[in-house]
Amino acid sequence: MTNYNIFAKFYDSIMGDRYTEADVIKELILKKCPKAEKILDIACGTGSILKLMPGKYKIYGLDASKEMLAVAEKKVSRARLSCQDMRDFKFSEKFDVILCLFDSINHLIELDDWKKVFINAQKYLNNNGVFIFDMNTEKKLRNLSDKSPFTRKFDGKYMIMNITNKGKGVVNWNIKVFEEKNKNMIFEENIEEKSFPVEGITEILNNIYSEVESFDQEKNKVSENSNRVYFICSK
Repeated sequence: MTNYNIFAKFYDSIMGDRYTEADVIKELILKKCPKAEKILDIACGTGSILKLMPGKYKIYGLDASKEMLAVAEKKVSRARLSCQDMRDFKFSEKFDVILCLFDSINHLIELDDWKKVFINAQKYLNNNGVFIFDMNTEKKLRNLSDKSPFTRKFDGKYMIMNITNKGKGVVNWNIKVFEEKNKNMIFEENIEEKSFPVEGITEILNNIYSEVESFDQEKNKVSENSNRVYFICSK
């Protein structure tokens, strides 16, 4: 599983703010779990979503990358953070809402690992709690790997990202960051993702949760044209 250890330093500058995504999540929490008090974000990264959660919530985050968590600790000082794997995390308490966003689940290449996340999240939900996650679809990953490399400038640097198909449904995001003036490469990191059929994921979730809902990036019913799918799983 990708750790983002090198990418952590530049992650926020490259990825930008998360206000749009946070608004979607806040709306879902109010709708599906209006009495929520405690929120856990697994694979929380630099804490971008946690930072935007209203102050009424007690917020927790975990990530496998100590470097990403170091950024999150400075950015979201009120969050309780821990370095853990989202497949087998452990807590002494339970939560009303558990989040796993920004296609973090796609970094798990084996379907059995996705199941471990689903089961563990259900285990640590309070009664009537919800697990909300998103995923890149197989279609989106195929389309991304067909595109030419793209660049982005930020903070006197520029990034080149090249997404390639490694076979067996796995795509590799090769990320290089250079100094804009002297063109020297600062770092390079490879990040893998894989997806699985939405129907199969839905079936697995239905065997774990009492209710499963989904919609795509346009808030429409999931279809073969969907690029990103959000799942809302109620305990």
